[in-house]
Amino acid sequence: MFVEQSAVKIWRVRSAFILLCIAPTLCLSYWAIVRQSGAHREHIADKASRLLGRRVHIESMTYPQLGCLILSGVTVAGQPFSDVSVVTSENEVRLTVDRFVPRGGTAACVVGLVRRWLSEPVQFHKNYLIDIEKFSWHAMNSDEEENMWPLRIECVSAGSGRAIRFFKRGSSQDEMRIVRTVNSQETGGHVTEVDVNTADPIPVSLISAVLSECGSPQWPLGENATFIGQVHISNGGGDWTAECVGRIRQIDLATATSLLPSHIQGDGEITLNRFAWSHERIEICDCVCVAERGEIEQVWIDRLVTILGCRVEDAYHQLSGSRVRAFQRLGFGLVVDSKGLKLRALPGRSGCLLESQGLPIILEPTETATLDRLAWLLSGTTPPAVPGTDITAWLLSVLPRTTILH
Repeated sequence: MFVEQSAVKIWRVRSAFILLCIAPTLCLSYWAIVRQSGAHREHIADKASRLLGRRVHIESMTYPQLGCLILSGVTVAGQPFSDVSVVTSENEVRLTVDRFVPRGGTAACVVGLVRRWLSEPVQFHKNYLIDIEKFSWHAMNSDEEENMWPLRIECVSAGSGRAIRFFKRGSSQDEMRIVRTVNSQETGGHVTEVDVNTADPIPVSLISAVLSECGSPQWPLGENATFIGQVHISNGGGDWTAECVGRIRQIDLATATSLLPSHIQGDGEITLNRFAWSHERIEICDCVCVAERGEIEQVWIDRLVTILGCRVEDAYHQLSGSRVRAFQRLGFGLVVDSKGLKLRALPGRSGCLLESQGLPIILEPTETATLDRLAWLLSGTTPPAVPGTDITAWLLSVLPRTTILH
């Protein structure tokens, strides 16, 4: 009888050992093997691809602790990343990226993700916090990496509202906020507001890519052009309004005038004292334009005199008869609003708009011009006619409405 009881006990102990020790160990080993397998890595990559809407490739990954995933050799739509840390919880996903510099196709990807996150709360039901330890708008050498700065992106939701915030950690001057809320005055409608405040120059090419993805027209200003300043954009019920104050530097004038019949060479700068857009038209554009050196076709000078009423000066006539004039300074203030177009010389320039070899070529006009004359100036036809080109036709469609046209 004692032998039988001992056998039963041994059987029970062995069974308990198998169930409590061997079986869990085998399960954990199988789970670990599966997690390190190529199939699981492809599953994670496919899941990320569906979420981002772009092809994601992952070379390797590890699980240092529960809820934490380290991805290595990550590529998203051809954009390489260094190690990416992903920490998930019930309501939040945190991602940390060591280094990131945007490329040409980055803007389209970001705009698509912003749209989807704001409009698809079921698909993106968690809050996201993304930390980029080293970020720059421009590609940099290894010696320049100390100029890179930390960027944080917060995607949060509260009730029916959703918001995205891009900001430079430790700074209150570099920030972009996108907020989408329900329009209480329109059933089922939404109001989207965008606020940008930047002291670090942003490439205009990236801004143009964003505008292109949003279906807005843009004027090419060259690959090196940058913007600093403040922008506020609001869209409610399909009506866009915008206000902007800032500065655009390193404008390639050849690129900026490439869509026009006549051209200017050199580098320029535009200071936007105020730009406002409402009801699909410019409300006001108050700016200062400056270029230190360059070349301008004579036809520009002639049209400024005959169409906008600029006054000729000593150096207006060129004895050589060349169609291109070299200049040492071009500078003027421009105000476009419902009252017309006001073109003025900069303070301290004695009314001079353009000078060559220290001599004034043309002086500011004495009267305000009507807005149709701006389209005449850019039409390139002889005699001036509008719309002479596609760009002047578009310009006429967005200029401020005025009751008087000559």
